[in-house]
Amino acid sequence: MDLHALIRAEAPMAEQQRALTEPVLTALVDHGVHRRIAPQRYGGAELGLPQWSREVQELSRADASTGWTAMTTAVSASLAWYLPRDASDEVFGDPRALIAGTAAPLGRAVEADGGYRVTGRWGWGSAVTHSDWVIAGTLMPVGPRLAVYPRADVTIHDTWNAAGLRATGSHEFSLDDAFLPSRRAVWPIGCTPGIEGPITVFPYFSFLAVGVASVCLGVARRAIDEIEALAVAKTPQHATTRLAEQTGVQIELALAEARLSSATAFLHEALSAAWEHAVNGTRTPDALKARLRLACSFASGEATDVTRKAFAAGGGSSVFESSALQRCLRDAHVAAQHTVVSRRVLETYSMLKLGLEPDMARF
Repeated sequence: MDLHALIRAEAPMAEQQRALTEPVLTALVDHGVHRRIAPQRYGGAELGLPQWSREVQELSRADASTGWTAMTTAVSASLAWYLPRDASDEVFGDPRALIAGTAAPLGRAVEADGGYRVTGRWGWGSAVTHSDWVIAGTLMPVGPRLAVYPRADVTIHDTWNAAGLRATGSHEFSLDDAFLPSRRAVWPIGCTPGIEGPITVFPYFSFLAVGVASVCLGVARRAIDEIEALAVAKTPQHATTRLAEQTGVQIELALAEARLSSATAFLHEALSAAWEHAVNGTRTPDALKARLRLACSFASGEATDVTRKAFAAGGGSSVFESSALQRCLRDAHVAAQHTVVSRRVLETYSMLKLGLEPDMARF
């Protein structure tokens, strides 16, 4: 069974147990999806971000929670480029080790010999339950840092009872007076990377926005797959023709395809332009950063609406657990709630275009 077929087959069980199944986790690691944009030194593929985005879309087409987990662990592993070499060797030396966490600087650090003592609690810890190392954004005397802790230091709180992405295990987690060596903390903006590469030139906080948008696009593609299959097979109650033969459904399906294809193309165009700057070793202009983030937010919004319309077109058939359409509906809406693709990004884009000097520190 190939990877995508396995993911589809295991998705209902993962949904029930609120965690990916062991066969899927093992297969993801075997295929190295958690290191797709990591350095080759640590078993990474060093993929270009446009290709990575397409891979995340296909994984999410098979199952959103799996695609999300693959995406977030790959983004987390990109920290291997930025940490000092000795810290990266420690954290990423095992190519099968997973790393996950939360960037928000909710930890508080006090100085100690050789480093810091850290206490804090974080939410949205996707895949932390499966991880060997955990990233926890930490506020230090010198400012915010992305800090890495061994899984043994972390307490996980079973809080992820969510409408969608149920199998991502995005629980809250905490640290209580954990020791952090100075070498295992870095701020990827303006630092000297431990390993140089195009990805360290690319705007760091756009990695996650691209990933979230890619998940949303994959879910919407699955929703179109599902409604196409249903339309051919279903004759609604009190109707004499199949959904496939009804003009209204035909029009909705055509518009859904046009909208999803347009959003996908916009993201690919903007991402490819920004990645070209990175490959050439040149800073991404603010206008292009803003356009990329606009494309991410637009893709997430369009994908969610396409998914909702596919669910509605399925009628009563969509509401049952046996239908992938109901899972697509829930997953797409939860993924698109992420702050990195929120509608506030649309304001930032327009402010920049209108000469109003928005804050682009997290772009």
